[in-house]
Formats: sequence, C-alpha cells, structure tokens
Amino acid sequence: MQGRGSHMKFSSILYPVDFSERCEVAAPFVSALAKRNDARLTLVNFVEIPALWYGTAEAPCAPDLNADAYIDESREQLKRFAKTFFPERQTQIVVEQGDPGSCIVEMARSSGIDLIMMPTRGRGRFRAALLGSVTAKVLHDSECPVWTAAHAGMPGDSASTEWANVVCAIDSAPDAARLIQQAKEMNSAYGSAVHLVHALPPAIDTRPEKYLNSDFEDYLNDFARETIDAMQKAAGTNFPLCLEAGAVSSIIAAEARQQGADLVLVGRGALSRFGGRLRTNVYAIIRDSPCPVLSL
Repeated sequence: MQGRGSHMKFSSILYPVDFSERCEVAAPFVSALAKRNDARLTLVNFVEIPALWYGTAEAPCAPDLNADAYIDESREQLKRFAKTFFPERQTQIVVEQGDPGSCIVEMARSSGIDLIMMPTRGRGRFRAALLGSVTAKVLHDSECPVWTAAHAGMPGDSASTEWANVVCAIDSAPDAARLIQQAKEMNSAYGSAVHLVHALPPAIDTRPEKYLNSDFEDYLNDFARETIDAMQKAAGTNFPLCLEAGAVSSIIAAEARQQGADLVLVGRGALSRFGGRLRTNVYAIIRDSPCPVLSL
C-alpha cells in the first residue's frame, strides 16, 4: 500500500464489532495500538436486515421487529462494549444498516481510515468461511492496511500487543522492497525486531529431471538470497533472512513460531505482482499464522 499507513504510524483505526467473543479477545490489541499511536478510534456495527423481512411484491411482509429499534439496541450495546473494553479512550460509535463487508470498506475509504482491525470467525471448510465472509471481503477490497487474527486468545497464543517480534513475509520480486521499507519503518516506530522469511517453490516430481537436481535447488536459493540482499542494501537494512522450500503458509507459520512473533507482516495490494504465489496464499497465511497478521 502507498499513502495511508505507509509510515507504520496509524492516526485513525476502524474496529468493526459484532459482539462476538473473538471481538472481545481482539480488543486489547486494538486498545494498545490506538494508545501507542494516539489514534482516533471508531467502533462500528452494521446491522443487516434480512431480505425476508421485506417480503416480495407478491407476498409483502410486515416484520414484527422494528429496524430502527434494532439499530438503537445495537448502538446501546456498542456503547457498553466501548465502556467495558476502552474505558480510558474516547471512541466514536457508529451503528448503521447495511452489508457489513461493503460498508466497512466504504467507511474506511470515505473517512480516511488508515487501519482496519478485525478478528476472523474461524469457521467452515472454505476460504471465506475460514476467515468469515466479512473479513474476506474487507481483505479483498480494502485500500488500507488490515490487521486480523485467527488464533488470538486460543490455547497456545502468546502474541504480545507490543509488536516486539515481527516476521515479514516477502517474495523476491522488486516490489518486495516496499515491504522491506515498511518493516524498517516498523522497526523504527515500534522498536520491533524484524525477521524476513521467503518461501521457495517446493520441488515438484513432475518437473523434468534437470530441474530436480540439487544444483538447480541451490541456484533458486542463491538467486533469492542475492535478490533480497540487494533490496535490503538499498533499504539500508540487515534483517535476518529465513529461506525455506515448501508451502508458503506453512513456512511462514513455522518461522513465526520459531521467532515467537507477535505479528506477521505481509503485502496484499502488491502481491499480485509476485506471480500470485503469495497473493493466493494470504487467506492460508492468516489461517495458519500463530499470531495476528497485518496485511498492507
């Protein structure tokens, strides 16, 4: 991402709240980052009115529940949520009717939000269900950075709200330099210890034999290391680099565990230029990461 949030200091944070336990677990992360950045914090809840309430032209429906009353009830519930989880911070409360995914993206765009923070739902077998359809839509459509976590508060979770240890997942294409620069800015802004990780393509048995020999694997490793070293030199950084061959999300998750990471940093907008390898794994990275993921 260029522009908003590009200097890793956030002035305006949007926190969508659906009153789930996952939102309660994520609240300390939101509070800590808002405090550290002295950021304006907006809590928002979008009320979806099922189409069934409106019926059809042939069979008009007169719903028993008044939509305005439901919105008012949600607003009071959101005020109580703010008082409970953000007692020392002035927050803006917004409750509106509409599709949550679309409305979150539009509010972030129109209100100058530079970070969206939201947990995943973690249900179902398919990609969207693994994240929750709302989170998946926000990740796909949002123009600003998105923080999300699949395992916050679950057994084994030890991620700190302070971003002391950060794993930055990069590819070797030239645009990865942007992510290294932002990792540098995170190191400067938050004092984060940064480790880079790059997943090399795994060997595929169906490739011609000449591509399976160790010389070729060594070539891929050396080429990636030299490319990333050159980008680090240009950025003025010297972060430790882990190179491993295998599934992208598994390599990144393993490195996050190895480093005791509090955050995994990935590119989102620019990843489509990396041949799609990381781009197509963003959902899996979030699903498998032992700590929250910030996608830029």
